[in-house]
Amino acid sequence: MSLLLRFRRWIADAFRRPMLAEPVEDLPDEIQSGKVYLVGDPGTPWSAALICPCGCAEVIRLSLIRDDSPRWRATTHEDGAVTLEPSVWRIKGCRSHFILRRGRVAWTKDSPLSRLRRGT
Repeated sequence: MSLLLRFRRWIADAFRRPMLAEPVEDLPDEIQSGKVYLVGDPGTPWSAALICPCGCAEVIRLSLIRDDSPRWRATTHEDGAVTLEPSVWRIKGCRSHFILRRGRVAWTKDSPLSRLRRGT
């Protein structure tokens, strides 16, 4: 991948708006990118859903139930940005592996998208 293309993608990522929490009782039929839907009771959601940030347009659904395995923790910050822990790693489809911290996507080194961005 050319240096110019890598720089362009880096700029796009740097200026992309952070993903914001959208608390909902039920997951809507149409999910919008840039939002992390926290499904369930206000203050105690049981699942999270978002559009994969790689651009494949697949919906990622994550359990937030304490006794489930695997399970994630979602933290909503005062500005509405979301942190998901641990990382999200799709084992099918695009195989993206990323960390969502304060609404910003950080691609892990083993993510296919990260390898593309590095040109390897």
